Amino acid sequence: MPARSMSGGPWIAASVLAAGLVLAGCVDETHELQVQALGSEAPGVSPGPLHRPGQPCLTCHGEAGPSSHTFVMAGTVFAVEGESAPADGVQVVIEDSVGSYFTATTNQAGNFYITTDQWSPTLPALVQIAKGQSSEQMGTHIGRAGSCADCHTLTPGPTSAGPVFLARGAMEGGP
Repeated sequence: MPARSMSGGPWIAASVLAAGLVLAGCVDETHELQVQALGSEAPGVSPGPLHRPGQPCLTCHGEAGPSSHTFVMAGTVFAVEGESAPADGVQVVIEDSVGSYFTATTNQAGNFYITTDQWSPTLPALVQIAKGQSSEQMGTHIGRAGSCADCHTLTPGPTSAGPVFLARGAMEGGP
C-alpha cells in the first residue's frame, strides 16, 4: 500500500491551529487584565510623556509591553500632599545598592521616567525628590517594582502610603 502524503489540506490546517494554540498559551492574561484596568486615555491627552499621571507606568512600559518604550523606573510626583496638581521640574535622585546614581526630572504632568537604555540599577534603591528648598526622602527602599504607583497608589490605604508628593498639605504646616 502506498504511503499517504501529509503535505496538504487538513494537515496544514491542523498544524496552523496547533501553533496558534501554543502561542495563545504564552499570553500573560494577568498582565493583559492589568493593562485593560488602566482604562482609556484622559480626554485631550495623547499617549506620550504627559499621559496617565499617577498610574503604574511599567504596566505598559515594562518588558511585557504593550508599549515599545521600555522603562526601568517611572512615576509621578504631585506638588502637595492630598492635591492633584503635578510637580514640574522636580529632581528625582535614585541611588542603587552599588552606589550608582541617576537623576531624572519631572515634566509638566509631574511624570518622570528612566529608560532601560539610560540606566540599569541594581536593586534595592533609595529615592529622594527635591525642588528649591523642598525635599523628601523615601522612607523605605525600592526592592522590586520600577513603577512608583505599584506601591504609591492614588488612594492611601493599608498597602499604600498614597501618591508621591513634594510638600506636605497646608493643614499640616507645609510650605
